[in-house]
Amino acid sequence: MAEILVVDDDSQAIEQTCRLISEIGHTTDFLVESRYLVPKLEAHKVDLVLLDVNMPDVDGLTLLKELKSHPVLDKIPVIMVTGETGEKLISQCFQLGAVDFVNKPIRPLELQSRVRIALETQEHILDIKKKNDDLAQAKAFSETIFNSMEDVLVVLNKDDLTVVDANKVFVEKVGLPISEIVGAPCYFTARELYHPCYPCHGHSDACILSDTIQSGITNDQEFQYEQEKGDIRYTKIITIPIKRPGKDVDKILLIARDVTKARLLQDRLRHLAFHDVLTGLPNRQLFYDRINQSLAMSHRKNKMMAVMFFDLDRFKKVNDTLGHDIGDLLLVEVASRLTSCVRKSDTIARLGGDEFTAVLNEVDSVDQVKKLANKMLKSLGKKFNLEEHTLVVTSSIGISMFPQDGDNMELLTKHADKALYKAKGAGRNNAQFYSGMSGKKGR
Repeated sequence: MAEILVVDDDSQAIEQTCRLISEIGHTTDFLVESRYLVPKLEAHKVDLVLLDVNMPDVDGLTLLKELKSHPVLDKIPVIMVTGETGEKLISQCFQLGAVDFVNKPIRPLELQSRVRIALETQEHILDIKKKNDDLAQAKAFSETIFNSMEDVLVVLNKDDLTVVDANKVFVEKVGLPISEIVGAPCYFTARELYHPCYPCHGHSDACILSDTIQSGITNDQEFQYEQEKGDIRYTKIITIPIKRPGKDVDKILLIARDVTKARLLQDRLRHLAFHDVLTGLPNRQLFYDRINQSLAMSHRKNKMMAVMFFDLDRFKKVNDTLGHDIGDLLLVEVASRLTSCVRKSDTIARLGGDEFTAVLNEVDSVDQVKKLANKMLKSLGKKFNLEEHTLVVTSSIGISMFPQDGDNMELLTKHADKALYKAKGAGRNNAQFYSGMSGKKGR
């Protein structure tokens, strides 16, 4: 059972978070004034911190930076909680040392999964640290322990970085007798485990082994590599200096662990945070972020951009008469058709239900957008063959343009939505441009 500290100024969020954590068997405490976080952690043992980014007294990012520079508290894993959107904020959280993030409003299964992953990861880190402490005090390895580890273990000579010993897992992996492995250069080990490494005189990348020798401290790094069949794998490499009493580093213990499953799960959770589960399209959060990116680019390049809102005409009737399964199949096919109409640099997103949107970058003219809208209407107007059903549906499209209809995300989305209602009022199955700022009629 782990002790988890929830730092949030929202009493409802605290209550919900604590309840969800207790459901998976862990105890919780909470803090509403973030300035007391460091003293609290110094006085009480905590296994994980859930820290809200937007705290009124000291913001979460400042506290995260302070924790990760603390000589003792820096090892406590921190999951950031935020109601804000944008890849930049998430990237900043990871750069400052957060192990994960959770979006508000909180989704129960996501929160519980991320807490489990963070605790399991921390357990692995503490386990490795304990092994490192034990090895630093021991005079020699126990052969039984050395060969019973599930991870790859390789001992390397500090002077020439050749293999001194390797455990059974590595021997079986390379398919060579230990006699042929001992004396092999370090780059042979690296190529077999995690990295297309070459002899030092021809290798320009930073070397984790050299870093450990020079610093005298444990290092860890995650590597991505492609197998011969094209599969992508991820390996966690830990290099631990082995020191003789009163002397400098004598050997290096290299531990290699396949973390592909954990990494893919982490990537999947990150993907789900910004994408629609049904269609795989960007969701509302990522859509807003893409608009802001497009606006920034349009300002720099003095180009127009467009925002489109789509509604399927009378989609509710499909769900009511044919069922939600057919409705979902229709939404997936609509997503595919819309995506096929735009460039790779553009974005098609789903906000929910039958609401789709588009962000068109670097537009040359209103006529270009008009032609694309007609192309989309034509594509969506073709028959949909869904299982034993053949459907014909139409769509209404509302369009706002930068800079004519607004110079920020709020205005462009508001005006595209108004143009959508204008299209519906004009008989559906048509596209309308917002004309509120220009005084011109939509077309």
